[in-house]
Amino acid sequence: EAVRFPQALAATAPVFKRLQLGTVAKATVIDIGGFTADYLSLRYGAADWASCDSLENGVILLYNRIRSKASSDLDVLLEETDVDAILLQGQGSSYGEEVAALVEYQAQEFVNDMLGALRERQLDLRTGRVIFVGGGACLLRRQIEASGKVAHLVFVEDVNANAKGFEYLYRCTVTGA
Repeated sequence: EAVRFPQALAATAPVFKRLQLGTVAKATVIDIGGFTADYLSLRYGAADWASCDSLENGVILLYNRIRSKASSDLDVLLEETDVDAILLQGQGSSYGEEVAALVEYQAQEFVNDMLGALRERQLDLRTGRVIFVGGGACLLRRQIEASGKVAHLVFVEDVNANAKGFEYLYRCTVTGA
């Protein structure tokens, strides 16, 4: 049988020991990428394949929502880099209060929708550890923390965690370590 490593699992590999995932009864890994938000539940560090899937909640959808809303409501043309600057670097003041408020509100709604979709899939993010990975998780960290829908949060802030994790898991598979 082929060995499979979903991105969400691979991203935790470099920090698995530090997070002591092998001793945690329940953890959920959520990888927010460009097109999807992938999730995987872990039970004492082992993947629960029955609780592994993707939602069409990637940040590209968020960018499109924000750009469309800013254009229609404020007659402002935003680029992805503008949205990143407001969300990541708190540069809302250089875009004006209305634009910054629109971006922040849309980002919070996006996070609330995504977390609601996970809850509908029977994932209780208020119990167990929840590990967020991927560039989208870094971008939306403030909104995730502010949602009040997730307890015991951990963020893997290395946006290259997936690549490093796949490399690590490949080496372990090849060497049998």
